[in-house]
Amino acid sequence: MGRHRPLKPKKRNDLIGQVGTLNHKVTIVDANESFHGVDVQVRDFRGEIFWTSLENVNLDNKKDPAATESRCKT
Repeated sequence: MGRHRPLKPKKRNDLIGQVGTLNHKVTIVDANESFHGVDVQVRDFRGEIFWTSLENVNLDNKKDPAATESRCKT
């Protein structure tokens, strides 16, 4: 077996600046309703927490037991 050089990743400049959608599982940790609609605070699989509109979330109708253990406060 010979030595193999590591493959250098190809830079994809054609993708830089493109806009897309990233779908990943989130858990709702807080929610507020106003005349604008419902805003939810969510935690993603990396532990990052952010606010978004409920319209942007497709609910699975499942509860995450960890969500009730550590509620985030703002």
